[in-house]
Amino acid sequence: MEAMKKTILSFVLMSFALFATAQGIDKPQYQIATHRAGTFLGNINIELFPLIAPLHTQNFDSLVNDQFFDSTAFHRVVPGFVIQGGDPNTVSGPVSTWGQGQPWQQNVPAEFNAVRHVRGILGAARDNDPNSANSQFYICVANSTFLDGNYTVYGKVTSGMNIVDTIVASPRDANDVPLQKIEMFVTYTGVNDSVPAAPTLNNPANGATGVLNTQQFTFSNVPGAVLYTLQLSTDPGFSSITHSVNTGGTSAIVSNLMGSTNYHWRVIANNGGHESTPSSYRSFNSATAATTLIFPADSALGINTNPVFQWSSVPNATSYTLQVSTSATFTTQTMVYNTAGITSTSQQVTGLNANTLYYWRVRTANGTEQGFYSPKYVFNTGTSTNIEEAVLPFTLAQLYPNPATNQLFLVFDGQAETTLQLDIKDLKGKSVLTQSIRPHEGQHQVQLEPLPPGVYLLVLQSEYGNITRKVVKL
Repeated sequence: MEAMKKTILSFVLMSFALFATAQGIDKPQYQIATHRAGTFLGNINIELFPLIAPLHTQNFDSLVNDQFFDSTAFHRVVPGFVIQGGDPNTVSGPVSTWGQGQPWQQNVPAEFNAVRHVRGILGAARDNDPNSANSQFYICVANSTFLDGNYTVYGKVTSGMNIVDTIVASPRDANDVPLQKIEMFVTYTGVNDSVPAAPTLNNPANGATGVLNTQQFTFSNVPGAVLYTLQLSTDPGFSSITHSVNTGGTSAIVSNLMGSTNYHWRVIANNGGHESTPSSYRSFNSATAATTLIFPADSALGINTNPVFQWSSVPNATSYTLQVSTSATFTTQTMVYNTAGITSTSQQVTGLNANTLYYWRVRTANGTEQGFYSPKYVFNTGTSTNIEEAVLPFTLAQLYPNPATNQLFLVFDGQAETTLQLDIKDLKGKSVLTQSIRPHEGQHQVQLEPLPPGVYLLVLQSEYGNITRKVVKL
């Protein structure tokens, strides 16, 4: 019988989810009557979001129909954060069990979404398992956007936040449990069938050019809307959508636009039950596409100190900017070369330091309009003295296993006593392992500390010269 109940419930939830997603559905509304130590405090009115979190909405509705919440308590009150309730243990169980729930409760799969955790939002409480939510819920008494994307939002308070404020201000113990029990009684009151208005687009302007990956799309706030969907298409009829981004605010950034492309964009508002008609659309042209870097190759070793950088030609690009830096962040302080207006697809840079890790990238431009940056590449300029390894008083006979799965070993053949400085850097230039090594005459093996998975540059420095090797840890 229990298995049949779960099967029927699963079918109901699936049907509910499909109907809500495909057509929109009126938002169910409920009244939460609250009592403290038997005295009526007031009503909190809420509505749920079946179009955004259909499984949680249906679960809550089923629990209300079974009068599950009646006589349960708000067992956690945290000023400036939330009130939380809905645990069956709070009906008659010991206070020490409040908030722990019962193993027989059916959990609801997570429905994380982009709705912001602002004051008045209702969400599903859970433990460390994202899919462990069941009957317990919380109401935000203040903006708590650090919860965004990690908890399922499925409703909001429509009136009675003054009662929520009264509850959260209740005297409480060290575990945030109110000293006087605050019970709830939940009843269904109807639906909200409103449909939100379409947003008004703000930025970028219609006909904008040179739009970059960092371009922020902004639009107007719509009363009642809790979610917005930004859509991009290369077709003004939006027969195919190239980008679709949900946001709980009135702005969004799309980070993977194609360069040199004509796009159209629009926004749809969502109030949790119904979507608006799409806004009118605007068009823009993205900036010149990114080039492909050719030389030095990514993670290249032994590059000379006067390299000729090479990259691919890009249609519509009239010039390029070459940047070389000792930091992956290309800050002003770490930039060693930053030249714009290059009209060819190669450029020599002289005077780089030997045995140094560098990063490089190229940005396209069309006239005065800046284009996309290429991905950044990293390379190493190799030895600091141009001495052949054969004339050093030691030889790195083996570096094994490489790629390494666990330990990494260095085997030296030394002709004389010497001191080496070992420096292993990740591809961001950060040293992850440094130590002194003293190879002696004959063969000498050194076992290195384990490295995290990744690609590294191993540099052995001596007064006679240096050795650089690429190391891969699986």
